Amino acid sequence: MKPWHPLALLLLASLGLRLLAAWALGEGAPFGPDGTGVQAAVHLPGHAYPGHVLLVRLLDQARTVSLLSGALTSALLWAWGRRLGLGGAGGWLHATLPVAVLTGALAGGDAPALCVVAAGALLATAPGWVLPALGGALAVASLTVKPSAAPALVLLLATPRALLGAGLALPLVAPWLSPLLRPMPGGGLLGTWWLASGGRPPASLADGAAWLLGGARALLAAPAWASAWLLPLALAAWPRLRLVAPGPLLAGLAVACLLGERLEPRYLQAAVVAALPLIGARLPGRRAWLALLFLPLSAALVGQLAAERARRDPEARVPALPVLPWPQVGAAALFEQCSTDGATALRRVAGELAATLPPGATVQVVRRRDGREGELTWPLRVARPDVVIVPVPEGTPGAW
Repeated sequence: MKPWHPLALLLLASLGLRLLAAWALGEGAPFGPDGTGVQAAVHLPGHAYPGHVLLVRLLDQARTVSLLSGALTSALLWAWGRRLGLGGAGGWLHATLPVAVLTGALAGGDAPALCVVAAGALLATAPGWVLPALGGALAVASLTVKPSAAPALVLLLATPRALLGAGLALPLVAPWLSPLLRPMPGGGLLGTWWLASGGRPPASLADGAAWLLGGARALLAAPAWASAWLLPLALAAWPRLRLVAPGPLLAGLAVACLLGERLEPRYLQAAVVAALPLIGARLPGRRAWLALLFLPLSAALVGQLAAERARRDPEARVPALPVLPWPQVGAAALFEQCSTDGATALRRVAGELAATLPPGATVQVVRRRDGREGELTWPLRVARPDVVIVPVPEGTPGAW
């Protein structure tokens, strides 16, 4: 087999799984935690993560960005592991990892942000100082795509020369660290990452101890498909990579401590993904088939979420497929992170209103959880900037 054949096979397998997951989830309104907002930001200013907007402008659709970046991340982890003598099993594990398959099929910023980190980490393994420094800077730039990828920056510890570029780039991306460094309690995740401690860092040693204990509990309570149980397995790279081996576990614990009960599997993804090539240190290439063990869990995750979407967004075109009922993945909560009831109908209504409203008309729109009324308001603002949109409480007569 030629040296590039395993990499080509990995890319095809990883992209194929994500395409299959995207097909199973169906077509309709952008489906993902960031889809509607970032698609609108291609035409309107003010989006929080300009790196993600830039990628969507280049590739047209947020889900296309996720599909391609998710598959590319598998290849980058494969190459990073081989470059450091760990083997390529980490890339295969990423190809089938349930949370990575899901985020690679959604319209969100998690998959592309991780791809930027992985690209920077691989560039950081180059000889000399210039390319490693550029790799460190590129990895840190992932914060402008989505800060959820930050825990994967522990991969840079394998090549300390990259820390020079990372340090030089930090002042440029400091605004995206504001929720950590300058928290704004009550501002949600965009305002503070210290959700488990009331919006601010713990105020005393006792509070800090409770904060750590709560984070450990949240990490242990994470659902199986989050794959948090993989984090301690990164210690397989000890003592070869002494600085990196404990990094994924510590990064995952830090995320759990910060978010507490608000912890979601996709927020743990970066730490878990950083662990995968390190786990590869104990998985020779011939054992990469162990990645196939993730497939039933990935199928259950995508299938249950697709069924929930078909039920709650009936105008979306979701194929009727068999659903693995076990293990339960909390499809209702997942759907609410990715969409809202009748999202595709709301976008249809937005098109109809844009075509029929008189100039300067006012439209009342009912507020929804996490700003999901944007399924109607963002497309309407793009098509008709003259229309005045007024958010109103649920039950307001005449409101959409």
